[in-house]
Amino acid sequence: MPVSLDEIDVSILKSILEDGRKSFRQISRETGISTPTVKARYERLVNIGFIKGVLPVFDFEKIESVENGEKNFIQLESLNENVKKRKNLYRSNQDNTLKEEIHEIQKKISSGLAINIVCDFCEGPVFGKPKILKFANIERFFCCVSCKSGYSQKYRGRIESIKRKYEGKSELDE
Repeated sequence: MPVSLDEIDVSILKSILEDGRKSFRQISRETGISTPTVKARYERLVNIGFIKGVLPVFDFEKIESVENGEKNFIQLESLNENVKKRKNLYRSNQDNTLKEEIHEIQKKISSGLAINIVCDFCEGPVFGKPKILKFANIERFFCCVSCKSGYSQKYRGRIESIKRKYEGKSELDE
C-alpha cells in the first residue's frame, strides 16, 4: 500500500509550490501547522522520494490517484521550457501560461493521492505499511523485516558514521 498524502502534507506542498525558498517557520505561519511538524513532514516527503530537491521538483510517476487509479504525469523541471517552446507567445503570455500550468499542478496535489514506495534494499514495491529504519535525520523504507535487517547489516558502518556525525538516535541501538 502506498503512503497517502493527508491534508497537512497537501498544505505544505502547496505552500512550497508557491515559493520553494520559504522557511519552515514561514510555511508554519501560512498553514497553521507547528514548525517541527512542517519540518518532519517535509523530511518524510524527501526521504520517500517525492520531493527531489529544494525547488519543488515532484516525481509524479510515484503518484497514483486512489479514486480512479489513473496516473498523473507532470514534469515541473521542463515546465518553463515547454512554455517557451510554444510559438507566437509574448513575454506576458508566457508568464500567464506558466502560472496557469502551475495552478493545474496545484489542483492535482490533494489528499487522496498515494505515493508508491520502493524498498531501499531489494528495490521491490512496498505493499502494506512500510518497515522504517530511522537514524540521524534519515529514514529508509523497506518491504519486509528481512530487507530492513539486511540493509542494517550491509550498511552498518555507514549508518554508525552518519549517526556519530549527527549524534542522533539509531534503531540499531535498540
